Amino acid sequence: MKHTYCTNCRKETTYTLKKQEMKKVIKDKEYSFLITVAVCNECGEEISLPGLLDLNIKEINSQYREKENLITIEEINKLLKIYDIGKGPLALVLGFGEVTIKRYLDGQVPSLEYSNIMKKALLSPDYFNKKLEENKNKITPASYKKSQEAVNNLQELFVLSDKMRL
Repeated sequence: MKHTYCTNCRKETTYTLKKQEMKKVIKDKEYSFLITVAVCNECGEEISLPGLLDLNIKEINSQYREKENLITIEEINKLLKIYDIGKGPLALVLGFGEVTIKRYLDGQVPSLEYSNIMKKALLSPDYFNKKLEENKNKITPASYKKSQEAVNNLQELFVLSDKMRL
């Protein structure tokens, strides 16, 4: 059992984590989110736990992205991995400011336009390659070369996949 100090009971007590619905208005639109709350097993009151606020911020962020069909942090990390590129160079290749990807990975929510660009790059090596060629002068030659090799490998996989279907 987990123990903490309950400010209502004024003693060390056990608690239970529960999901609770919360309504929040974002950009003039009401959303319903499921957040985690800690409830004292003695008095039934909510109690504060270290790290719970941060967890709920992440839960709300994730649920909001899902409701608005925005790219997830996990998908942005996949984008970095499959194209073997750093956060700054990826942002520049996609036509964003250099720190934009870092901000998104830190929890800032992207606009629908930027989200769609990242999703398109994730789904299409050809699209990413086009953006890479358009913006190659904005990144180092080493970053360009590594990412170009990753794109070429992905494109080969797509060609092999198409041939196997025939």
